[in-house]
Amino acid sequence: MTRARRRKGLALGAALALSAMALTSTLGATGGAERGQKSQARISPADTGGQKVQEHAAEPAPEPAYRAHFGHADLYIPTFFHAANGTYDVIVHFHGMHDAQDTNIERAKVNAVVVSINLGMGSGPYEDAFRDPSALTRILNAVDRHVDKSGRAPGARTGRVALSAWSAGYGAVSALLRDPATVKRIDAVLLADGLHSGYADDKKHVVNEAPLAKYAKIAEAAFKGDKLFVLTHSSIPTYGYPSSTETIGTLLKITSTPKTVNATVGPRNMRQIYESHRGDFHVRGFEGTGVKDHIDHIWGMNETMLPLLRARWSGVVTP
Repeated sequence: MTRARRRKGLALGAALALSAMALTSTLGATGGAERGQKSQARISPADTGGQKVQEHAAEPAPEPAYRAHFGHADLYIPTFFHAANGTYDVIVHFHGMHDAQDTNIERAKVNAVVVSINLGMGSGPYEDAFRDPSALTRILNAVDRHVDKSGRAPGARTGRVALSAWSAGYGAVSALLRDPATVKRIDAVLLADGLHSGYADDKKHVVNEAPLAKYAKIAEAAFKGDKLFVLTHSSIPTYGYPSSTETIGTLLKITSTPKTVNATVGPRNMRQIYESHRGDFHVRGFEGTGVKDHIDHIWGMNETMLPLLRARWSGVVTP
């Protein structure tokens, strides 16, 4: 780890420590079932943001949710999950207590397995852990074993894969996107208030565009519909490295993606400033400079991001 990246990771960790504490407080004691056991879902499937949808086929009756834990990962199979043609889809999410994503996937009704991975504070530990792209392969292999064990999709294997991250978890996504085989393997990237770069000129606060080149390639694929790329950001200032507002603004600039001013209220009373849409590339910028504003981005994913993934993966028509 370079000194600059170590300092950045530590700075980000310090900045987000209060966020993690507040998130823990917000979640509280959740109880739940034993690891690797079926349990009744605590969340009732909810509306996915008022979208008008038309399913190609009726969904099967809900079954009990299934949870398992391995290494630093928590796996969740939602109540309505089912395989199709011997495969199923997987969301690999980095950072944030797994209850958040368990809840999000139930509310958004994405027919997929979600795996939440937590490696502590700062982006550095995530980047280090996934510098070797085979780490993702090992996770997906473990998912296959646990899904088979659950009895929910005997013999089925992983199909499409989405990389998802909140806050410091973007470090894992950043590392994985350096590998061409991984880029080809994944179908979607979802980043909730968590894309950062460095400064090319500290005095002028010019964002370094080089680390964003891999994200620009994902955006270009999304323009053509080959991938889904969704980002949200708050207006939280950072010190010593670019904020998510600055970083995503630079990504929009280098991909020639315009902003549309749209002052509206989003999930959890999040006040939207603008949005950008180009093909399957979507960005939404929000106000908010506090801890709660940062946390809102992970809890709001069931309305800001996951409905787009659900539409892509389920063949939903949105007129």
